[in-house]
Amino acid sequence: MDSVLNGSNLKDSLLHILRMKKLLGDGKFITGFDDEALKQYLEGITVSDSLALTSKEVIWLRLGLGKVYLRKREYTSAKNIFEKCVQETVNEEIKANAYYLLGVLATMEYEDYDLSLSYYEKARSLAQKPSMDRLLLKIELNEGAIFLNRKKYDKALVNFEHVMRASMEKQYYGLYTNAVLNYGDAYSELGEFETAEMVLSMAYANAINWNRLELQKSIIQGLRNVYVAKGDYKNAYNLMTRYNSISEEILENQNLKTIKDLEYKYKTLQKEKEIVELKRTQLAKQNEIERQKTIKKAVLYGFLVLLIPIITLLYVYYQKLQAQSLLAAKQQELNNRKITSLLNEQELKIAKTALSAQQEERSRIAQQLHDSIGGNLAGIKLQLSNVEKPNDTQVGIMKQVNETYELVREISHNLIPKKFNENAFTMLLTDYLEKIKTSSNLSIAFSAHPEEKINGLSEKIKVELYQTIQELTTNTLKHANATSIELHLGFYNNTLQLLFEDDGIGFDMKKSHEGIGITNINTRIKQLHGNIVLDSTPGRGSAFTITIPIKDIDEKV
Repeated sequence: MDSVLNGSNLKDSLLHILRMKKLLGDGKFITGFDDEALKQYLEGITVSDSLALTSKEVIWLRLGLGKVYLRKREYTSAKNIFEKCVQETVNEEIKANAYYLLGVLATMEYEDYDLSLSYYEKARSLAQKPSMDRLLLKIELNEGAIFLNRKKYDKALVNFEHVMRASMEKQYYGLYTNAVLNYGDAYSELGEFETAEMVLSMAYANAINWNRLELQKSIIQGLRNVYVAKGDYKNAYNLMTRYNSISEEILENQNLKTIKDLEYKYKTLQKEKEIVELKRTQLAKQNEIERQKTIKKAVLYGFLVLLIPIITLLYVYYQKLQAQSLLAAKQQELNNRKITSLLNEQELKIAKTALSAQQEERSRIAQQLHDSIGGNLAGIKLQLSNVEKPNDTQVGIMKQVNETYELVREISHNLIPKKFNENAFTMLLTDYLEKIKTSSNLSIAFSAHPEEKINGLSEKIKVELYQTIQELTTNTLKHANATSIELHLGFYNNTLQLLFEDDGIGFDMKKSHEGIGITNINTRIKQLHGNIVLDSTPGRGSAFTITIPIKDIDEKV
């Protein structure tokens, strides 16, 4: 009887562990920590496999693992897991979710919309319980996206409107925002920008009432796209300012949360120290009591009188060794932090020195090209031009010398930035972007407001901005695999603001490290006492927001 009860308790404990692993994995997946989610799911599956468990909790863990592979675009692994989940369970909720994920995979991997719709229909037929209403809304939203892709706007709008209403009633904020953004895209494609603007504005008001900053960012992005599509760059710029302020507020909230977490850890550590001190005091009192008892029984227990003090001394010595070991470990951790800080400072100094040396070397090479080789070519060109009635060979030589001279001048001018006071800064940027656009087939949108104020910047700021834009454009061409770039310059409260955005593959900001290009940009902006904010997500492009206080620059540069 006892063995049966013990077996039952063991199984219940294991099922509890599997449920805990699923909840931890789901939480990490929702917040975007894919590797952490993968770890939790795999640990749960390993426990179940080692004990031959086949409960529905195990299948949920596998389904979660498949979702991580799907997000990582490991489609073959994800597909095998989803199909296995359909085959191994009779649970309608698990099957419905597996069919839904198979439909998402068919769209992401093959863009096979007919196959996706067939999977969504299978999922819908199983998701009839009230507890699966969220899944039904996700299916309807994805079907609407397929209709939108196929230019079936009437069907798409019906789906999006229903998902918007139902999501608002049930407070599914993420679904509501996705439906609104798709709704706005549909009306933008139809050219009905006012309708798209009205719907997105209402959704933005709801996001403010809900105090959901991330939703506000997404909706502002959708509104800005509408304004850009209809050529209203002024309002698009104003929204960019609001977008930046919300991003800063989110960052501030995250910092506050981090500070609170650190405060909590500090208080916990203090309490642990108090507990250790209390235990130490109690131990000292207990030792005193034992000593008094030992003295009273000294006559009868002479041997124990000798043994107990020795054991006590060894115990105290062991405690001291433990305390010293703990103190040494904490000191080592503090030293490691200091070393890391010094290395970061040294790396920044090296980057600044390298940038300065690079500029000096470029200037030196350009000067030598212009003065020596350019001067020699100019002399040869002058001598050839004095020849009376030159023959065809001499004419050809004069043409080649002239072309070589112009090429040397062009190289030297490219190495040393032109004097920006001689030309309108906005025109120089426009010419540069047109060259990039022609040579790369990128779609580039550029706006500057007000142009007079931007053209009136000091030459120092123009040079740094121009080279920063060159670095950003080069990074996009090399790494982003983008099809379009948006560049906006403007003033707000005596602050120059630059927004550079692409629609490339993006990257995970938690994993990626800064390369030489980003380090050069940071160095340039810090020299101007400015600030740079990077926002990127895998599959959704990158956005760089740079702010430079103009009054501060005029006083210090």
